[in-house]
Amino acid sequence: MANNLNQELEGKFVVLKAEEYGKDQLKRIFFCRGGFGTSPKTSGSAIFGYFVFDGEDCRVEGYEIERFATGGEVEEAEKFRGK
Repeated sequence: MANNLNQELEGKFVVLKAEEYGKDQLKRIFFCRGGFGTSPKTSGSAIFGYFVFDGEDCRVEGYEIERFATGGEVEEAEKFRGK
């Protein structure tokens, strides 16, 4: 399994695990652009994308995914950008 959700993640927003990225949930919202970890059918776990709250491009691992982000969470995280 390439990611904890065992689902296609490319083009989707997820929340990363607190034990890996801190307790502030809005700072853990991540947009998945691509990588082997975005597909449940691959053996790789790398996911490339960006943190919504600050736009930082980053690589995360599929096992660091907690769940899908809600639309409201994404909107709140986007408010941080540019501050």
